[in-house]
Amino acid sequence: MFIVQDRPSFIDVHTHFGTDTALSVRRIRNVIVGKEEIMDEPCSVGIHPWYIFDDGKAQLDMFQQMLCDNPSILAIGECGLDKITDTPWQTQESVFFAQLVLATEFAKPVIVHCVRAYQEVIEQIKVAKMATPIIIHGFNKSKELAEQLLQQSFYLSLGADILRGRQDQLIRSIPLGRLFLETDNSDIPISQIYTYFCRVRNLSMDELQAQLWSNFEEVFN
Repeated sequence: MFIVQDRPSFIDVHTHFGTDTALSVRRIRNVIVGKEEIMDEPCSVGIHPWYIFDDGKAQLDMFQQMLCDNPSILAIGECGLDKITDTPWQTQESVFFAQLVLATEFAKPVIVHCVRAYQEVIEQIKVAKMATPIIIHGFNKSKELAEQLLQQSFYLSLGADILRGRQDQLIRSIPLGRLFLETDNSDIPISQIYTYFCRVRNLSMDELQAQLWSNFEEVFN
């Protein structure tokens, strides 16, 4: 198991860039099965709905072996459902569900990619009877949808989109114990996203950093 020895100042729970060399940032790099190589760094690994090859079975076999061989894998994902990609819907559903099964088998949290398919994602997770934490990454939808997801005990990860000022209402209301922050594929520093969140929420940086570290420890064990 990858062990974090020192508490960093910032947790970037989902990024497509390599590990930050700054000791103040703990980044969880995303690795797409069959498209990217796993590195010796804390990462999440999954089969993205945009990049399912054929029926996905060969990728699933590869992924299961990766989970057996790589203690640096902290989470499964990003994986999920996307209604605007060309990947056949039935293939998306079967590959997503298989990854939920792997998450239970290997006791890993799941980082979910979802585009216009929130009800279907909720249903799949209910059918899979998930016992591991679920993080909806890059959430930028309505406060009402956020409340529905929070009622399912999901975590929400907010990204650079909050800097546009369109999620201030959600920032003021989201339970801090269900929150993560991320950069995804943005080059905006995670510290800037933390700073904006603190300003809107009227929260000190120390309080936010302590809470997100607590969330990270709880979810990623």
